[in-house]
Amino acid sequence: MVDGGISFGAGLLIGGFGLMLAWGLLWLVVGSIGLARQTCGWPIVLSSISSSAIALGSMSGLVWWMEPARTGSLAFQAGLGAIPVLLVGAAFGRLADGRRIGPAFVEGSRMMLHQLLGLHQGGCGNCHQQQPSCQDMPCQPKP
Repeated sequence: MVDGGISFGAGLLIGGFGLMLAWGLLWLVVGSIGLARQTCGWPIVLSSISSSAIALGSMSGLVWWMEPARTGSLAFQAGLGAIPVLLVGAAFGRLADGRRIGPAFVEGSRMMLHQLLGLHQGGCGNCHQQQPSCQDMPCQPKP
């Protein structure tokens, strides 16, 4: 019973660190594109690198620590599979203002993506180079 609990917990941790790694790599790509476009700075890229490195190091340490037979156990696989179930369950929760967590998270991520890439209402992404600026005249969508 204890062995199954350890395997399940290890699966939860590795699944969570895997999600953290994927999220960090996604924002590393977005931040690098924003840095190349000069719409965001180095702190975004550096924080993405650090979060990805922490997640990768933690996952590697857990996999190194675990016995090889443990990764094939049903409890470990259930722990890995519990991460998506927990995320879906959390998405249906409500925030203090009554909105659901999932749509609010997607909306916030989309807004941050547009802010880092310099996209305004589906615009060009080069608003800082336009005259007049995009604050005076919003970007026009690409044809």
